[in-house]
This record gives sequence, C-alpha cells and structure tokens, in this order.
Amino acid sequence: MRKEHHALLKRISDVQTVDFIQDEIRKMEAGDRGENRLVRKLDELRLAGLVNIFPNVSLSIGEWKVQIDCLVVTDRCFIVLESKNYSGDLFVDLETEEFYKVTEDEKENSLPNPYFQLMKHIRFIKDYFRTGFPSMQVTGAVIMTAKSCRIRQKPKHYPFLKLESMNEKVIQMYNHSNSLPLSTEQLQTIELVIQTEQTPFTYPPLCEHYHIPPKVLMPGVECPFCGVLGMKRLERTWNCPSCKKNARNAHRQTVQEYFWLISKEISNKEFRHFCKIDSIYSASRMLKSLNLNVHKGGAWRYYSPKRN
Repeated sequence: MRKEHHALLKRISDVQTVDFIQDEIRKMEAGDRGENRLVRKLDELRLAGLVNIFPNVSLSIGEWKVQIDCLVVTDRCFIVLESKNYSGDLFVDLETEEFYKVTEDEKENSLPNPYFQLMKHIRFIKDYFRTGFPSMQVTGAVIMTAKSCRIRQKPKHYPFLKLESMNEKVIQMYNHSNSLPLSTEQLQTIELVIQTEQTPFTYPPLCEHYHIPPKVLMPGVECPFCGVLGMKRLERTWNCPSCKKNARNAHRQTVQEYFWLISKEISNKEFRHFCKIDSIYSASRMLKSLNLNVHKGGAWRYYSPKRN
C-alpha cells in the first residue's frame, strides 16, 4: 500500500493532509517491521509435531474477507497471531474493554481493541475449515512487537503477549490442544488450501478511504526521470518541461495512480482531465493501448484494470 500512499502524497498540497498521510505511511512501515520481527522469532519455534507458518494470510468466505498477520498450522491446532506495533503503556479498561495507550505527557489515546479482531479471525478459521477438519482447535494471541511496549492492564482472558514470550506461549497452546493429531497428508492438504485459495485483499481508492475530495488532487503526468508533474503531450510522446526528456508511455503510471487514488473506473473525459490533455481522439488511442477492460453502454464507455 505504500506506493499508493506515496502517489497520493505528490498530488496533494494541503499541509495537514500531507502530515496525516506521512503519519499513515510511518504506521504501515512500523507495522511491517513488527510483522517481520514476529516471523523471524517464529523461526526459533520448535514443536513436538509438524508445523508450518503462513504470514499475511488473505482468505474469504463469500463476502467475508480477512487478512491475518500470521497463521501457524500444526498437526494439533491452528494458531492465529495478530501483530501490533504499539509502543508505550497499554491499558484495557476492565469494565468497558476500551483499549488505549498513555503517552509520555500522560494523555490517553484510544485505539482499536485488537482482541476483537483476533476473535473474529479465530471464528473465521473455524468456519473456513469446519467441513474438512471440524475437530481442529483454533486459538491465538495478539503479539505486541514494539520493544518499548508495556502491557499495564488487561482482563485475564486477553491473550496479549510480548514478542519475547510468544514462542513459549505457542508451545503451551500446542501442548494443551486436545485435538487428534493430523497426518502428514492431512496437513499437506490444509497447506495446499491456504496456498491456492489466498485472495489478495482489495482496498478502496485512497480518496474514498480517507474521504479526500478527488478535485483537490493535482492532475498531470509525472516525468519518470525527474518526478515533476505536468508533462506535455507532443505528437505521440510526453515531454517534460523541466528536464526536457521524452517518455512515450508516461501516461501508463498516471492511469494506474488514478485507479489507486480516485476510482477503479476511468472514462475518456476523466483521463483527459487527469492527464491534462485536450484531444478526445488521442485519449481514446492511449486508453485502448493500455490493455484495460472496456465497458460499453450506448454512448458511454469506461475502462477498468484487469485482474492479475
């Protein structure tokens, strides 16, 4: 998602929005670092039976789609691990179950409670494998990956763990499972299902996600050489007014960014506005060359990206 966010950054001028998007990028990068630390720690895991580790699992049951940070598949149980890179002092209100952190200046910042996300994902895995493996136990934990994190208060039943204690707790979950052990063939079947049925998690365009009016985005084709927005269309190529270099297919990335930022569909008129060209015929020719899905209906026509 970061390439999409960087594409958004270069097209907005509002300082407050820029700061917000930069903060979102920092959070994503911190989350990625935390997930990587979690997976590296699991490399040290040793169980009595068979085990396989799947990071970034995206599965669906109809319209119910989930993205699980890490799924540990063993011959006795499934273990869902959710990675959270929260730093500082963390609290869960024992009555309301509100999750929050206390900053250094003693301010309380409310956060989404990851316990409920974990429970949802555990229910999903139970339902997903109910037909083939109805007796398999599904459990899990929320792993706090930030080194500076301190879990100050939580209900006793909340499986919130520091990264350093994760492997020992996973071993306990495995040893306490009362499910009948799976055979090697059964475990291979589960692994094949996870590998072949992964469905990439699709996000809405960022303007929709962040409630940013598309009209505030700066249009224009970006120069692939110097990064300046506003290349000019000259005959059958694009020319950069800054570095003076030409790039015949510079509009390809601009259309991709339109799909990332504004809409999964683009018309000739929208293409002309976003690429800052006037000719309907040139726009039509360029759109047809992009290997997009074409949707027709009477006098209108629009284009959408093909699925990988």
